[in-house]
Amino acid sequence: MIAYINPAALPALTVAGILFLTIHVLAGTYVVRHRKQLFGPDPKVDGDRFATRSLQVVVITIPLLILTFRLVHELVGLWIK
Repeated sequence: MIAYINPAALPALTVAGILFLTIHVLAGTYVVRHRKQLFGPDPKVDGDRFATRSLQVVVITIPLLILTFRLVHELVGLWIK
C-alpha cells in the first residue's frame, strides 16, 4: 500500500463516503423510476429500436451497479478498521 489513512481523518472520510453513497443511490433511484422517460421509445428518431434502448439501459446501469458495490465495499472496510 502506498499510503495509509490517518486515523484522525477516518470519521470525516466515513461521513463523506456515506453522503456520496446516499447521493449515488438517489441518482440510481431516479434513473430506475424515470426509465420510461429516459429510455422509452421516441417517434422522432429514425431507426429507434428496442435493442438500442436496451443497450442504453445496460450501458448506464452496469457501471452504476459496479460503482455502488465498490462504494459499499470501501465503507464497510472503513467501518471494520
